[in-house]
Amino acid sequence: MRYADTSVLLAYLTPEVHSRAAEAFMPHAGDPIAISGWTEVELLSGLGLKLRTAQLNEAEALDALHLAIAAAHNASVYTLDRGMATAGSILGFPVILL
Repeated sequence: MRYADTSVLLAYLTPEVHSRAAEAFMPHAGDPIAISGWTEVELLSGLGLKLRTAQLNEAEALDALHLAIAAAHNASVYTLDRGMATAGSILGFPVILL
């Protein structure tokens, strides 16, 4: 098991300088990633900051939050939102467009 802090999750879910490193770290089949409850709080704060500073729009931030929660629980995402499905697929998340 690997533990990922908020900086890794934010870089994985949103465009940042270290996104490539986060993308390389995340996908390892059979090697789960642990996060803490505090990480969820920090992730919300980080996404909120990116919204307030116009680094993300609201839809991107909400999609990132849903994908992060699903990833934390090793869950597939089922959605009717094509944008989220596309983002999830690009990031390597199991996303099913209904």
